Amino acid sequence: MRLFEPISLGGVTIPNRIVKSAMAEGQSDASGQALPGLARMYGRWARGGVGLAITGMAHIRPGFSFTDREIGLYRDANVEPLRAVTAAAHEHGGRIFAQLCHAPPQLPRAKAKELGAVAPSGGLCRTNLRWGRALTGDELRRLAKDFGAAARRAREAGFDGVQLHAAHGYLLSRMLSPRDNRRTDRWGGSFEGRLAFLSEVYSEVRRAVGDDYPIIIKLNAHDGLRGGLDIETSLRIARRLEEWGIAAIEVSAGIAEVGLGFFPNRGSIPVESSKEYLGVEFPFLRPVKPVLGPIIRGLSRSVRLREEAYFAPLAERFARAVSVPVICVGGIRTLATASRLVEDTPVAMVSLARPLVRQPGLPRAWQRGESPTAQCTSCNECFVHLGFGQPLKCWNKTA
Repeated sequence: MRLFEPISLGGVTIPNRIVKSAMAEGQSDASGQALPGLARMYGRWARGGVGLAITGMAHIRPGFSFTDREIGLYRDANVEPLRAVTAAAHEHGGRIFAQLCHAPPQLPRAKAKELGAVAPSGGLCRTNLRWGRALTGDELRRLAKDFGAAARRAREAGFDGVQLHAAHGYLLSRMLSPRDNRRTDRWGGSFEGRLAFLSEVYSEVRRAVGDDYPIIIKLNAHDGLRGGLDIETSLRIARRLEEWGIAAIEVSAGIAEVGLGFFPNRGSIPVESSKEYLGVEFPFLRPVKPVLGPIIRGLSRSVRLREEAYFAPLAERFARAVSVPVICVGGIRTLATASRLVEDTPVAMVSLARPLVRQPGLPRAWQRGESPTAQCTSCNECFVHLGFGQPLKCWNKTA
């Protein structure tokens, strides 16, 4: 079965076509230093048959962790504890890439106040209701160098490659969006201008890690909002990335303004825990918490995608437009669908997250012909609880 055949990404052999997509782990301390549980987590995934594991977003500057429990690659002191994580993946034959991300403007409200609210262009950030200023050109250049330094540390820690997070409304994503990047300097104003920051970041990362190290990307096919990044523009970006030497493209979509960050999603928005999170994030909403339930249920109905592999048509378009491997993420729950995508379409790999939280051994079970359907119910409690700073786990194993 092709799903379990090896594939090369930038010269690194991945033992099969199953990817553990990035998801925050909640297994680092406030300084971004890995805790022992992180190595155990990635060891379980590799032992369970995941070919390539991609970490949750590793922040490149101190304090810019979304949950304060994510990997920090902004200082050399954090390298040594991460060697245990990469060793755990390698011990069981897996490969592991570090995802690099700078979150602004998409930060929790209190953190944006503490660190300063910044964005590609000035204005109100609709995810934290803070008014932010535009980053200067010098700040963007320094951030690009920080991405490069973080990639160097990832290589020193034993990661097999890095993924640039250019999806879901974080800085790289919003710099590509005409809706969010309204600049008139060299960092905006046109397709080339909006691409300039990603180009600078890629160049700095490549300079830091050398030519023999895989750089892949998570890229929005579209933002899910009028005026944002659209599919045709994203395909142009993908072709440019191929010219630069990107090793693979994971195709996703959506930003946090759409459905409380739950678009796109095969499941529903958990009402009670989401109400609790909104009360913590936006204290002024506490008096109206009783009426938030119907609003959240309405949003849940509007963003829920019931079909399996809802990004497959988008991933197939990208795979036909470029020759580098394309990874399909989004609601994959069955062996039949995963196998069909790599057998019958130009998609090279499939990517899962929540199902592997509940069943770390799902790939091995699939390979043995067992458990053809993932047990994950798409309740999304794991996602919301990460916002409370709790470790990643399945909160609904009795269902």
